[in-house]
This record gives sequence, structure tokens and C-alpha cells, in this order.
Amino acid sequence: MRHEWELPVLREKELVAAGVDVGPLRQITVVLGRAGGEKWHVPAKASGWRNHCRYAERLTGSPLTLLDVCEQVCRHCSPAVRVEPGEEALWRAAADVVAADGRVRGLEEREAGARSWEGYAQALWEAARHRDAQVRGRLEPWAADPSVGAGARQMLRAWSKVLERSEAALAGWRAAAPAAREVTSVSGACDAVAAEGRVRQEGLRLAASVLHSRWAQPFDAWAAIRRAWSGVRDQGGGAEAARTAAVRAVEAVWGGARVRDVTALPESAVVAGAGFASPAQWADAEFQHRWRQYVADCCGRLEEALGAATGDVGDGRQLMLVSGWPLTRKQDAELAYLAQYEQYGPTVPLGGRRAGYGVEPDHAVVLAVPRFAARHAADHTRGDRQRITLGPGLFPGSAGPDEHDVLMLLRGAYPYLPADAEGDGPGAGPTAMVTTARAVRRAARLRRRAASSGPGSMEVYNDLVVGRYSWIPDDDHPGPASAELEELPVHWLKDWVLCLDVECGMRDETVLHRLYGTVTSYEPDTGRVWFAPTGGHRALAVPVHRIVALTGDRHRRSDGQVPAHEPYDG
Repeated sequence: MRHEWELPVLREKELVAAGVDVGPLRQITVVLGRAGGEKWHVPAKASGWRNHCRYAERLTGSPLTLLDVCEQVCRHCSPAVRVEPGEEALWRAAADVVAADGRVRGLEEREAGARSWEGYAQALWEAARHRDAQVRGRLEPWAADPSVGAGARQMLRAWSKVLERSEAALAGWRAAAPAAREVTSVSGACDAVAAEGRVRQEGLRLAASVLHSRWAQPFDAWAAIRRAWSGVRDQGGGAEAARTAAVRAVEAVWGGARVRDVTALPESAVVAGAGFASPAQWADAEFQHRWRQYVADCCGRLEEALGAATGDVGDGRQLMLVSGWPLTRKQDAELAYLAQYEQYGPTVPLGGRRAGYGVEPDHAVVLAVPRFAARHAADHTRGDRQRITLGPGLFPGSAGPDEHDVLMLLRGAYPYLPADAEGDGPGAGPTAMVTTARAVRRAARLRRRAASSGPGSMEVYNDLVVGRYSWIPDDDHPGPASAELEELPVHWLKDWVLCLDVECGMRDETVLHRLYGTVTSYEPDTGRVWFAPTGGHRALAVPVHRIVALTGDRHRRSDGQVPAHEPYDG
């Protein structure tokens, strides 16, 4: 089982626009052939259950410039495309430059003016800075190579330019966005009014009187008022402008709404019934009056709460674990300003979260924020205690947070961090805890029905994905277990959620934990398993000396059925 190439598509026009010299890329050739159609295929000597494409069997190919044909490569054959490692590094880096250039152009072409923190959170999440270490780490080893060195150096220059443009665009956005103290004061006023409880209930009672289809969800007028009012106030707008925005937000839904009848409205009628042609017209007029009065009352309470707000003048900063990152969802609008503060440590996986009809990866990060922001974030998420976890304080003049404090906060979200294995050093072997746990698992495996076929058999594969069989690494790598995993079909294995039992933490304080996700590849030479945490996250490299076992769960076999991780139960 080896790493798949996952062919990215490059177009010459986009490369030129991004400032990439296409000359070195045009030197990359691959052997491809056609089987009577328009698609190109990677020739295969024989068919079999490990092959990617049935059209490639015994196909005759010829060398072609990859840049000219990459869009026409069969999707089943693209993982089988192979180029030299240095050429692959150039190709992947070029794809990163083009993607980053496209995002920066979008930011640069925006009209000047006020910027929201919601938009900044999205732009920051897509920023080139998150790919910088990976792009440089891919290119720098090839900078002195006689065949691809010139291309690698040119690609590094192109990447540096797009990274500078990205950082400049983010800095401009931060300068145009509202001050954090204004945002926290406005959000605090909203929370204070919402805490009364009856404000939202009044809106829901009005929504219950509206005539709508059977399956329609009631309109949450309070949420719309809060969002519109705070959006204006965040940007420094006045009370009248904020009230107008709130009226328009509700009017967009209720401006022409009909009600069931006048008795569906709360309390007695305020609008006199004379002059209306029917009770229905009277009810509609009553409703229009009531919702406008409701908006005015909400805005009045919000202004009163804003005027009574007192700022927290505490000095220094504080570490804080923020779950549900990036802060790009509608419900994150009043926390999005946190995206401007410095992040410490890696971004860790936290399962998946709903995005429309699908699921997108969810994350957690550690930020160092002013104390007033930490207090606001904790108060704002009081009903969801898992969103914000406060850490130690950082006082004025401190060089930065202690790495141990950062890692401790991150482990509260996800137990395995890349720094765990990095600290083991080269040639590290399994600890006594791991070898003991492996021995227990091997004994349990012998008591179950063993696979009757040899390594790479379909029976081993089927038993593994349903949890009847556990793959347990060799205590002295490599060995028979390494050969067995290498033979398993990665293009099928990655379709199932598996359980990876791993030793987590630094060597002097490790614990065993079970991680859920998919195995995307195995590198027997380096002894690394590439494991993508559940929720659609990028794969992590986990060394086999940290792994106790890999198995499946016969009862929970998909993303929506499993947690991101859970304690190891042996």
C-alpha cells in the first residue's frame, strides 16, 4: 500500500497569470494511451482487483507532455500516474501557487470600504500562510538538483510573491474591520437582551400567527433583528441606522405576510377594525403593526443594554482553545473577530460539522487574545461549554506562551498531535506500553477466527474493515505485518472508517487512545501510516512504533456514526 499520486489539474493560462514559468513543467512527461475514447489511460500489464481502470489493460502508450493532457486523464487512472519525485514536487507546488493566486485576486478585486470579521475569518482560513511550510518543505530539497533545481527556485520565488500579496490583503482587511472592543460590546448587549428570554418568545408567538405552508420553519425574528442591528453597530453606525436595518431584515420576510385570523395574534387588537373590508384584512394590518412595534422594542432594549455595557480593562492576554474553527458559520458571526488574533500550535481535527446537505471538517485552535476578548467569548458561549476553553494568562512583557500549555489545551480537543512523534527522534521504537498492548491484542486475535488466506487476500481485507481482524504492527519493523499491510488495496481501504489505536503524548506522559478515520496510504520504507481523521480531514503521518493496532467497527462504519476519538479500551 503506497501513497497515491492524486493528479492535480494544471492549466497553462492560469500558470502564466500566477507568474509561474511553465518551461520546467513542460519537461514533465508521462506514458499514456487511449482505448478508443477521448480519455487517456495509464497502461497496465494485466487486469486484477488491484488495478484502477479496466480500459488500461494491455494498452500501448507513448510519452506525452503532462501539462497538455492532464485534463483528459481518466479519473480511475490519475492515481496511477507516476513522475519523478522532483517533477512531482514542482507540479504540486505549481498547483498551490495557482490556487493561492486565485484567492488573492478575489481579495484584491473587492471594493474598498468596511470589512466584516465574518469575511475575514473565511479569507484567513483560505490564506496562503497555511500552506507555506508544506510548499517550501516540498521545493527546498530540490533547489540544488541539476535537473529540476532551476524550476524549484523559480517556483519558490513565485510562491513568495503570492504569499506576500496574501498577507498584504489580510492586513488591509484587518485595518478596515471594526475594533474588537466595539464588537464585544455590541455582542455583549445582544447577549444581555437575549438572556431575558421573553424577547425571542415574543417573536416566536408572532411567527406562530403567520399563515405558511405545512413544512415551513417559523421565522426567528429575534435572530434576524440581532444580526442586522449588530452588523450596523459593529461598523460604527448609529442607533437609527441600526433600527432601519433591523426593520428591513424582518420586512423582507414579513412585509407581505398573511395571518390565519385576528384571534391568532397575541392579546387584544391594537388597530381599530373600522374601515377594513373583511376580518382577514384587519388581521393582516394588525400583524404588520405588531411586528414593527416588536422590532422597535427589540432595538430599544439593545440600545439600552449597549449604553449600560462596561468594558473590561484587564491587562495582558490569555490563551484560549476555540472549537468549531474556522469561525465562518452564520452562528459564529459574533465570534469571528477572534480570527484576527495570533494562533499558537497546529490546527487540530475535531470531526465534522454540517454544511448545507453535507459535512465539512471541523477544527480547534489555540489563540492568544486580550483578556476582554477571552471574557466575552466565554460569556457568549456559556450555553455551549465545549466551544471555548480558557487557558493560562500571558502578562505584559512575556515572550509568548509556554509550549506545554499550548499542547495541553490542544490535547483537550484531539489527543494525537504531530509533535508527539517528532519528539521521539530518528530510529525510535515502540515503548513498553505499546508492546504490552500489542501482545494483549495478538492473544485476543488468536482466540478469534483467523484469516485463512495469506497477506493481501480479500478475506483479510473484509475481516479488517468489519472489525473481525486487527492488524498489529511488528515490534521490530519491518516484518511480516509490514508486508501484509503493504499488500492491502489502499483505493478500497480508504472507503471505510477504521479505528487506529495510537500512543498519544510526549514520551514521558503518553496514553493510549482510539482515533477514527481512514487509512489513505502506507510507506513501508519510512514506517508511516497516513491516517485521515473522520470528518474529511487531511491525512496525518503516524509512525508504526506509535500504533497498537488497526481494525474496523462492525457497528459503526461511516463518518456520521463515529466520534473523532475515544479512550482506548484494550
